[in-house]
Parts: sequence; C-alpha cells; structure tokens
Amino acid sequence: MKILGLYNNELALELFQALQKQGHEVILWKEKLSASWCKEQKFDLAVSYTYRYFILEDVLEALHGNVVNLHNSYLPWNRGADPNLWSIVERTPRGVSLHYVNAGLDKGDIIVQKLVCDTDEETLESSYLNLHRAALELFQEAFGVYPYWPDMRKKALGKGSYHSLQDGERMKSVIDSYAMSIKEFRGRLENC
Repeated sequence: MKILGLYNNELALELFQALQKQGHEVILWKEKLSASWCKEQKFDLAVSYTYRYFILEDVLEALHGNVVNLHNSYLPWNRGADPNLWSIVERTPRGVSLHYVNAGLDKGDIIVQKLVCDTDEETLESSYLNLHRAALELFQEAFGVYPYWPDMRKKALGKGSYHSLQDGERMKSVIDSYAMSIKEFRGRLENC
C-alpha cells in the first residue's frame, strides 16, 4: 500500500516507521499539500498525525477522500490545538481518536476511539506521552481491520469543544517546564 504520512512532530515518525516495517511504502510530508501532486502520486491512504496544515477540499478530492487523522483527543472534545492541555484544564474526556478528514476541523466521521486516564501527579510531558502511546496502539489495532474502516464510520456524539492556538496563549503562559505536574498546572491557572 502506498501511504502518505503527514506530520509535524518527530514523535509521529514512530507510527510511519511501523507502517514501513509492515512493508508499506510511506512518503513522509511536512509541508502544505497540492492537489495536483497528490493526484500524481496515486496514494492508497493518507494518514495525518500531528500535521499542522488544514487539508483543503481539492486535496481531499485528489486523495479520493481516503484521508484519516490520528488526534490526541476524545472527539468531539478538544478539537483543534493543544488537546492534551485543554483536556487537563477543562477536565473533559481525555483520549485519542482516529477519524476521517473532511472540510471541518476534526469533525470527520470517527473510526475508533480510546479513553486515556491520567492522575494529577502526571506531568504535562508524561500526560502527552501517554496520549501518544495510546494513539500508536489505537492506530495499529485499527489498521489490522483497515478494509472495514468505511463500515466502522460513525458521527461524534455531542457538541464537544474547539480551541485555536490563540485560545491557549494564557494557558501556555504559566508553563515554564513540561515537567510540571497536572496539579501544579491547574493551580497556576487558577491563581493567574
């Protein structure tokens, strides 16, 4: 299978290396996509994990709509930026989701999801890494039944939440180290 691997964070490479070890051809991509290039490449699947750009409608069409995103949130909660931090701040359901990409940000049909629980003693870094590990496990399990993904599609239930990069500026201003505990992070936010 020829897979387009869309990423921004180097941690995502672990996912794509696992696909390569399974014998798939994986083309890694960090830049904005063009529809003409995607069409020429004839990808079977595009997988986005930590990718920073919106995938536009013409690109989705060029990829025949077979584009999925691995998102470190329990959708529809914490769509957009900084889902790990927002789930901590707002105490919303934490987890990971594999979903189809559509024109709405993190609003495509869900394939599978998994809840992830952390304690207040976790650090911001360890809580992020917990979500990362859960995302990798979720994807590997789901990829084993890839032919059934279209039949597994479901809409997210509820309104959930969305946050832009700008929404998180105040929240990030209290972080001097990602080694900070979740408890300390919440306390700092309450006191500022």
